[in-house]
Amino acid sequence: MLKKRSLFFLFALFFSALPYLGLAQKSYKVQDIPDPKKTDGGYVSNPDGILNAADVASLNDTIASFERKTNVQVAVVIVNDFDSEQEDFDFAYNLFNTWGIGQKTSNNGLLLFIAKDRRKYRFITGTGVEGVLPDTKLKHIAQNLLVPAFRENDFGTGIINTLNAIGIIILNPDNKSELNQFFTQKSEPSWWDKIGIQSATIIGVYILCLFIIKRKKPKLSSTVNQQISAYDKGIASGCITVFFLLFIVVFLIGFFGSFEGLLTVEDIPTYLIIICSILLLIHYVSAISAIRKKYFDPENFSNAVADFNKSMWWLVLLSPLVFIVLILEWTKRAAIKKRFTPALDANNLPMVRIDRDENPTGSPYLNEAQQKEEQLKSILYDIWIGTDGEKKLIPNDGDEHRKYETCPSCGAKTYTVPFVKTLLSATYSRQGSGKEMQECKNCSFETFIRNVTIPMLVKERSSSSSSSSGSSSSSSSSWGGGRSSGGGTGGSW
Repeated sequence: MLKKRSLFFLFALFFSALPYLGLAQKSYKVQDIPDPKKTDGGYVSNPDGILNAADVASLNDTIASFERKTNVQVAVVIVNDFDSEQEDFDFAYNLFNTWGIGQKTSNNGLLLFIAKDRRKYRFITGTGVEGVLPDTKLKHIAQNLLVPAFRENDFGTGIINTLNAIGIIILNPDNKSELNQFFTQKSEPSWWDKIGIQSATIIGVYILCLFIIKRKKPKLSSTVNQQISAYDKGIASGCITVFFLLFIVVFLIGFFGSFEGLLTVEDIPTYLIIICSILLLIHYVSAISAIRKKYFDPENFSNAVADFNKSMWWLVLLSPLVFIVLILEWTKRAAIKKRFTPALDANNLPMVRIDRDENPTGSPYLNEAQQKEEQLKSILYDIWIGTDGEKKLIPNDGDEHRKYETCPSCGAKTYTVPFVKTLLSATYSRQGSGKEMQECKNCSFETFIRNVTIPMLVKERSSSSSSSSGSSSSSSSSWGGGRSSGGGTGGSW
């Protein structure tokens, strides 16, 4: 029995130690290798911790210097093992092209891939550096610096010395012209070549439309009521909010890369179209708002808006958002037409409607209470006069009708909905007080509802901490999109 227990204990100990014996360690596939550009913005992928932190930092600084001075991108990948179904060349070649090491226009990348357990190393080069770093030269450097250190299990020293030797070559002034020839021969198209003409056309069309809208927009005299209606406020504030949200997103993407991958230079015309479309909507609504201010009479306003829409319908082609306002105005006009059908007097004859632009106060047909209702925009009256002097007043809800109720004292719709009237203002050190009440704007009748305590003011806390940058590396957060045609060399130790 004791012997069986001992065997069981030994088996349990053996299987629990498998991960530490290397029998259960990970064999990486290409997609499993951590991309250092996406993790810490560096150049070294060391997922198994074979290199110490000091070696990784030293390599990152060295390679960053290479890129800053020569535009050459170098990546170092060191793992215990990789996909058993692939050879080291195939794996390293696929990894190089998957990440896109080097600049897209020059393919000036270099990858050093190391598999510790297989005792394999492999250089993969882009075509832009093959002339300066041919296979034979890389092989010579590896045999003299990389292999001897690796045989001593000193991977950090071997890689650092190897990259220092490569640095002597690529930083040599005599090689500068060859390394940079691809930049002059295959340089990226300029911003103007890519999107300049498109952007200029979009902005030009927008300015032309703005000029046409401005000419069609009525000019208001200083005596015209400049108050904006609730309808105008709703549409205009919505447009402005959407515009500024979009502007902020584009600003963050374009200048801070906060939404990496969502915006490229080629996308800018699309964003310009969206922004100009929203701006056209804002100017269109502004023109309708100006018409609304010019005409107090609702029928005159409706006819003026209809004429404006007939001449400006084509804006829908440039700003589909305008179609929404067109539909809203068309719906309102269809509903309001019945309102202007002539009323009939006692003799069943059609009556004449008073033009409120000619008689804005409604005098002498409206009394003081009714005129006050119109001033508050709780009710707007249509005034109809018959041939024998008969008068008909037809009330209609004004823009502010929800803010008022019928006064129990004078009967006018000038009685405010409940509101809090401040008696003692709140400060940062004490509470305030007030009373909830209703009052009539016509006869000054008041109703007390309850006393109200106003909370103390609270000072906003200003954050004393400022965000700091996480890495001093000058590298970007992605590789340049380079590719390799299969150049390079490799070996074992």
